[in-house]
Amino acid sequence: MTRDGLIRLLEGRDPLEAVRAFGIRAPTAVRVAAPAQDGRLVDAGREGAIDDHRAAHSGGRRSEAVVAYGDGVPCAAVADRLLALGELSRETGMLVAVTPVPSEGSSARPGSWGVEDLVVIAAARGVIPGAAIRPSWETLGAPAAQVALAFGATEWAVPEGDDTDLDRLARAAGCAVTR
Repeated sequence: MTRDGLIRLLEGRDPLEAVRAFGIRAPTAVRVAAPAQDGRLVDAGREGAIDDHRAAHSGGRRSEAVVAYGDGVPCAAVADRLLALGELSRETGMLVAVTPVPSEGSSARPGSWGVEDLVVIAAARGVIPGAAIRPSWETLGAPAAQVALAFGATEWAVPEGDDTDLDRLARAAGCAVTR
């Protein structure tokens, strides 16, 4: 997909259009991610520089990236970040996961709208097929993480101490949980 096409898709806010554009199918299993303990580079809740990911990969370290979106983040910036991560993933094969994270928002607008969350998840899946796509559990919550499976999410990073019945949540979406 071209940059302009991706921007139009993000601006259009139609998650079903995104699913159709990339031919996304809901997974039969969702992986529950364990905290990274292998020295990989992890963007900690905010976007790290692509050059930092590239340097980590050239040094043999895998990485996990964040994509910021929502209030105050132009669709063109989201598209550019997704395309850069997709290119990096294809070049190195060492991008393990991508977590779209909505902005904090303001009193006038939340950080993201639910539909916007799904469009970005679908776009991430379509542009970066080689990496796990993780909805932000902390900002979206378990119900939205469940729905995100139908839009290209393949992994959940559940915070320690969260008592959500993950097997039940996944089964209700037609998936099995893998760890």
